Formats: sequence, C-alpha cells, structure tokens
Amino acid sequence: MVSTSLIISFFALELALIWRATRGRFLSRFPLFYSYISYMLISGVIVTGLYLWAPASYPSGAWFRLVLSLVVEFAVVVEISDHIFNPYPAIRLLGRVLIISLCATFFILYIFPSLAEARPTSHTILDLVKRASLTKAVIIIALLGAARSYRLALGLNISGMMLGFSAYLAVNVANFALAEHYGPALYSRTFSIVGPLSYTLALLIWTVRLWRYEPVLLVRRTVPGDAEPVSEPLIDQLERFNTELATLLRR
Repeated sequence: MVSTSLIISFFALELALIWRATRGRFLSRFPLFYSYISYMLISGVIVTGLYLWAPASYPSGAWFRLVLSLVVEFAVVVEISDHIFNPYPAIRLLGRVLIISLCATFFILYIFPSLAEARPTSHTILDLVKRASLTKAVIIIALLGAARSYRLALGLNISGMMLGFSAYLAVNVANFALAEHYGPALYSRTFSIVGPLSYTLALLIWTVRLWRYEPVLLVRRTVPGDAEPVSEPLIDQLERFNTELATLLRR
C-alpha cells in the first residue's frame, strides 16, 4: 500500500479538481475527463476502505480497480481528441469512433485473455499496464502531431490535460519496463512508489492548468494580398475534409 501522504494527496487533488470545476461552472465542458477523475476518487475511497476494514478483500478490489482504470483512462484520450477537433464535428466523431474502437480492441485482445490465463498476477499486471500505456501514448502522439500539422489551437486546458497525461504515461512505461528488467526482488520497493508519484504529478499539472476555464479562441489565418499564393491553406483542407466526411456519414 502506498504511503499515507500519497493517499491524502490523491484525494486532496482530485477533490480540488472537481470542486474548482463545479465552482467555476465548467464541469460540463470536460465531462469525460471529470468522469475519469470521479471514478478514480470513488474507487480509491472504496479500495482504501477495503484495505483498512476488510484486508482479505483488498487484493481483489485493487486488482479490479486497476483493470477497469486501464479502460476508463481512454476517456481522457477521447476528451483531448474531442476538443482538438471541436470546430470540425464530423472529424471529431470519426476520432471518437477510432479511439473507442481501439479501446474495445485492447480489451478484447489483451485484458480479457490476460484475465483468462493462468499465470502470476504480477506478470499479468506488468503486461497489461505496459500495453495500455503504450497504446494511449501512441494515440496522444498522433493527436499532438495532427494538432501541430494543421496548426490547431489546443488552449491552456487541453494542453495541460495532454501534458499531465503524457507525463503519467511516460513514467508508467519506464517504471514497468524497469520492473520487468530488474525483477521484483530488486525493484519492487521503488516500483510501488514511482507509480503513485506519476499519478500525483499528473494531478498537480491538471490542478494548475485546469484551475480556471480558458476557452480556445479560433483565429483564421489569412494570407496577405501580396504574399505568394499557396495551393490550399491547412485550415481549408480540414474544413473540406470535414464537409466531405459529414456528407458521407449522412448517406
């Protein structure tokens, strides 16, 4: 079990995030993200209660929470994708469908078979979290690449959400890779501390960057009249693709 100070920091930061969003009336602006934070808060309280008052049930409860959290974390990725492509409803819908499909594929190919296999729990956890973190990291990199390529504004809130989640995923991947390399005998103590610290780091970043709602100001880039003509501005490419995709979806 992680130290008492880390547990307190989890609950304090999660409560601060939810309280601030409620007070600032922007909870509904990021429904998937705050659903994830609420899940982590409520499930954390339940698991902590099991540890304190029903220790025999704690391992099962902690394992179930971990497995479910691997799926719930995809909500953060969907939230980021939705806001990056917010001006383009058809592309936003396509992005959501692709991410949800990846989530379902991950569950069917990795989580369900791992639960059915007869192997040590520690090996199962290492394999699941590593694959889940890598999958989400690849999606985040792809979203960031799309935003940079098409010069899409991220805004303070979404960039903070992406930064915190990326830091969490990066530390997780490194932590589990080291655990596999060195084994539980040498790395178990460090492993049990680094994981919770990565989530604490993400919560700190989210608390700072989501302390107030900062709407993204959409500015259409124009080309001066005396500038050299370009084949097609990036923003027009996206608008054209969004229109074509919307037309295709309506058929």
